[in-house]
Amino acid sequence: MTNFEFKKMTRNFLLVVICTFVFTSCNNGKDEKIEDKQAADTSAAGEIKATDVPFIVAKNYFVKNTVKQVGLENPKIETKENFDALFGAATTMGKNGKPTEINFSKQYVIAVVGDETDIATEISPVSLQKDDKNRVTLNYKTTKGSKQSFKIRPALIVIVDRNYEGPISIKEQSN
Repeated sequence: MTNFEFKKMTRNFLLVVICTFVFTSCNNGKDEKIEDKQAADTSAAGEIKATDVPFIVAKNYFVKNTVKQVGLENPKIETKENFDALFGAATTMGKNGKPTEINFSKQYVIAVVGDETDIATEISPVSLQKDDKNRVTLNYKTTKGSKQSFKIRPALIVIVDRNYEGPISIKEQSN
């Protein structure tokens, strides 16, 4: 065996070891996520099971100044007309500057609207789940930052496929 062949064989062996390590570590993370999901699927009493619901966070929308109420009477918005009465599009420059498209014939929206504030505030989703009684729950968290020189109305808009219909509830999670 020549020196060149030995180096090539050693390189291939190392490549196989590295690939095995990468695939094994990816698989371990997947198993942990499955276990975490199964643990979250049951309540403390173990009676109600919840499954994760896929969703899309809508980007580049703002709460209109005409919306005066604190929060929303109903977080579920099923028509474009109702959505447009609450939110305006905020198109910006760049690749991701267009507002997320919403097809109300196939999707509905769950919205969380915060109070007007001069504190940098972000509302972000934690999970969206549907239980065995067809109730859909959006869990979210609020993160506050520093004082700003202007006021904002923080909002979270989640787009959900109509295959996941049911009574909607929203729950703020503690940080």
